[in-house]
Amino acid sequence: MPAEKPRARTSAADIRTSLVAAGRRIVERDGASALTVRAVATEAGVAPMGVYNHFAGKDGLISAVATDGFAEFGDAIAQTDADAVDRLRNSGMAYRRFALANPAMYGLMFDGHSAPDPLVAENAFSVITDIIRYGQVAGVIRSGDAQALASHTWAAVHGAVSLEITAPRPSDADPAEIYNGLLDMVARGLAA
Repeated sequence: MPAEKPRARTSAADIRTSLVAAGRRIVERDGASALTVRAVATEAGVAPMGVYNHFAGKDGLISAVATDGFAEFGDAIAQTDADAVDRLRNSGMAYRRFALANPAMYGLMFDGHSAPDPLVAENAFSVITDIIRYGQVAGVIRSGDAQALASHTWAAVHGAVSLEITAPRPSDADPAEIYNGLLDMVARGLAA
């Protein structure tokens, strides 16, 4: 009888990655309320104890999933257009695209119940601040505290996108047109 090959152990990093990916799939498919230790373990094909070993429970898992969302979000809104106005507008459009493509994840990231890694979450804000600074150097965005201007910008686009996802609106209202108008207003408010 041939000797049985030893089973290769899955690395801890791979298990953690698998659990976070499973959590993302559950959030996107079933909503944040479906994100449970048992559901994620089943989705990832590991024992529920694996979740506790890697995240110390449901709260840690939720925070890890939100952190993953912020990492993707920061990458999505980072734009590299040479033209500063285009960079600002395209970042705003990417913000909306991410939120509309991932409404449950977007909700989880900003619902106040998770504790994403602060460095990862702050990176998304830093992306907007860097875009403001780029526009200031180019002379198309007014001088001033770039972080404060980024905060105002973030509040405007976040509010508009959140309302689009969650609030009722008149049937003849075009969300894309409203959002484009908001981006125009933000650009005028930031203009040098």
